[in-house]
Amino acid sequence: MQNFSIKDIENLTGIKAHTLRIWEKRYNLIVSKRKDSKHRYFDNEDLKTILRITYLYESEFKISQIAKLSKEAIISFAHIDHSNSKSIDAYILQLINALIEYDTENFQLIFKAGIKQFGFEKAMSELAYGLLRRIGLLWLNDHIIPAQEHFASNLIKNMLINAIEEIPKSTIQSTEEIILFTPKGEHHELPLLFANWLFKKNGRKTCYLGANISIDELAYCTKKRKIDYLFFHLIANLTGKNITDYTAGLLNEFPSQTIIVSGAQAKDIKINSPKLIKLKSLEELRSFPINFKILE
Repeated sequence: MQNFSIKDIENLTGIKAHTLRIWEKRYNLIVSKRKDSKHRYFDNEDLKTILRITYLYESEFKISQIAKLSKEAIISFAHIDHSNSKSIDAYILQLINALIEYDTENFQLIFKAGIKQFGFEKAMSELAYGLLRRIGLLWLNDHIIPAQEHFASNLIKNMLINAIEEIPKSTIQSTEEIILFTPKGEHHELPLLFANWLFKKNGRKTCYLGANISIDELAYCTKKRKIDYLFFHLIANLTGKNITDYTAGLLNEFPSQTIIVSGAQAKDIKINSPKLIKLKSLEELRSFPINFKILE
């Protein structure tokens, strides 16, 4: 059984701690437990109840209406599909609820419903990203075990791989090729897979190497294939090197290729070069394959 602070609940639900306290005091909806130190906390069952309440609230139920419902009614209403009024946040709340239970079937059903409502690109860039950002906050605080994050990541990863495989070969129009990889020590693969989907969907030819790739492995690939661009994504700098030094090393090692880098660390690269393209935000990454005229 996991314990969560009110700040954890705020991070997961998006509902401010002040609002949660009002719900508890005015409506007796959420009753926290107290440690010997008098600090309040919530357990797994509390979290599931709060997620259901917040989901209904995000689905345009008034909190005063929810307060009149029994626990059984709240559970029942939370299982009804409110697609007409469901927001990204409402989907995230349902996904977190499935995540707590390691409920693969429900997780997939909810995510696929999100894809149907928002489209694949928005579901990946906003729904998947929003979910992983929220659970990542708890993972950093040791309030969610890594297995739960891996559970969600792997299910989303499989959906991405399937979507990439479903892109018709006839879609690929460019003859120039892009290698996609993350540096040695960087194991976060979902953004890289998403970038691969974006490139291929927009007619770009890719060679997907995956995560945790060494310079030697890149060099071997560029000798075997005519590669024009090296694309890497970096979330957390776990390479053991300064990101500017690492990028400078790539530019030096691969003078015939253009380097494209995306991710939170891209803004920290202190290099300006015609052979370097920096995508500093998710929005830039999403629009880049569409507007990337150099490949023509």
